[in-house]
Amino acid sequence: MGYLRKLVDTIAAWQFEKEPKVSVPPRIVDDNMTDGINEEQDAENTKARVKERLLTQIWDENRMHEKLLKAAKDRAISKTGVYARLHYDVRRGAIRYIFHPSTEVIAEFDEWDADELSAIHFVAYIDEENTKLWKLSYRLVWHGDNEGNGYYDCEIEEAVYDEELYVIEQRVERQSMGLDFIPVVHIPTESLTGQSVGYSELEKMITVADEIDRKLSDYSDALRFEMFAITLLINVEEDPKNPLRMSPSAKWNLGDNGDEKAQPDAKRMESGFKFREAIEAYLDRMYEALHEISEVPIVNTSEMKTGGINDMALKLLFSSIISKTQRAWVTWQSRLQTLNEYTLRYLQAREGHANFKYDAEVVNQLDDNYATEIIFGLPLPQDQAALVTQLGDEIGNQIESIKGAITRSGKENAEAKLMEIIEERDLMRRRQDPYNEGTEDE
Repeated sequence: MGYLRKLVDTIAAWQFEKEPKVSVPPRIVDDNMTDGINEEQDAENTKARVKERLLTQIWDENRMHEKLLKAAKDRAISKTGVYARLHYDVRRGAIRYIFHPSTEVIAEFDEWDADELSAIHFVAYIDEENTKLWKLSYRLVWHGDNEGNGYYDCEIEEAVYDEELYVIEQRVERQSMGLDFIPVVHIPTESLTGQSVGYSELEKMITVADEIDRKLSDYSDALRFEMFAITLLINVEEDPKNPLRMSPSAKWNLGDNGDEKAQPDAKRMESGFKFREAIEAYLDRMYEALHEISEVPIVNTSEMKTGGINDMALKLLFSSIISKTQRAWVTWQSRLQTLNEYTLRYLQAREGHANFKYDAEVVNQLDDNYATEIIFGLPLPQDQAALVTQLGDEIGNQIESIKGAITRSGKENAEAKLMEIIEERDLMRRRQDPYNEGTEDE
C-alpha cells in the first residue's frame, strides 16, 4: 500500500523540509570585552563573512536543499548510510556535490580509525543491458616512512569494464589529485560503537508492515466473499445450454424435478461479517505499533476540540519525531561540516586552474580555520509574534547576536539584512546629530 514509503518521506521531510543554512562563526581573537574597535577581530569577522558567502554560493549552485531531501530518504532505507562526493568540474571550474546510495559504494576504512577512509570505489552500470560497469576509485596513499615523515596523497582512477571485468575504456589513469584527503563524506546511519553496519529505518518497520499487508489481504478476501457470495442450487437440474443468469432483477425458473420430497431451491452462503470489529481493532493496534517503531506520531488536529494550539503544545504532540529528527541532525551536522571543510580545501588546491570559476583572490586569502555551523529548522508553524519577542529579549540580554536572531527568524540573507539595519541606524543618528556634536572626537 506504500505505507512505508509515506513514513520514510515523512522522516526525511522533518529533517530537511525547511532549508538548512550555512553559518561561519568568526575566530575569537580576544575574549575580553573592550571598548573601541579591535582591528584584528574585525579582520576575523570579515574572513568569516567571505567563507559564508562562498559556501552559500556553492550550496545554492548545487541545489543542496533538494539533494539533502533525497539523501535523507536514501539514508533512512539503508543500513550503511549515504555518501557525498566532491567533484571539481574542470570545464566549468566549479565544485559539484554528488550523492551516492550505499548500493553504489564499496568503502575501505582505516584499520585504526573507523571514521577514516583509506579507499573508496563507486560502481554502477551505465547501460540498460548491464554489460558496461563504471568504476571510480579514490585511494589515500602515504608517501613517507613509519616515523611520520612524509605526506598523504589522494589518487584517482576511473574506467569502464565489460562483463568479464576487462577494461574497455580507461577514462582516467591512476594519478595524484593533489589532495591530502579523499573528497568523499560518509553520512552513516544510527549504529553502535564499533559497528560498520547500522540500522535501517525500513528494516525496523518491515515486520509490522508485512503483518498489516497480510491482514488487509485477508480482510479484502472476506469482503469480496461477502459482496459476491456463493450461490447454492439444491435439487436443480440446470440446462448447460441455457444457464441461470446472474444479474440484478434476474428471475429464475428452478423447474420441478418430479420429487415431492426434494423440492428445488436456491440459497446464498453469507458469512455475516462477524469478525469485522476484531480485525479493525487488530489493524489499529498494528498501525499504532508501526508509528511507535518509526517514531512518527499519529496526530489529527481536526479531531481536537480546541480553539488553537500554542507552540509548546504542538511540540509536545510531535515530541517523538522531533527527538528523532534532532538525533539525525547530530550526524548530519558533523558530516556537513566536514563537507564544507573539504570544499574549502578543494578550492584552495584548485585555485590556479585556468577555468576556476570563483574569485581566486578571495580563495587565496582563506586560512586554515574551516569551522562552520549548519542551522537546521523544524517544519513547525511558529507564533511569529512570540518568536520576535523572544529574540528581542535574547538580544537585550546579550545572549544572541542580531545576525543570529535574523537567521532564526527565518529571513533570507541575514548578513544583508544586518547591513541594512546598520545603515538605517547610521542614517537616523546623522539626522538627529547633523553636525556630529555627539562624538567624543569633536
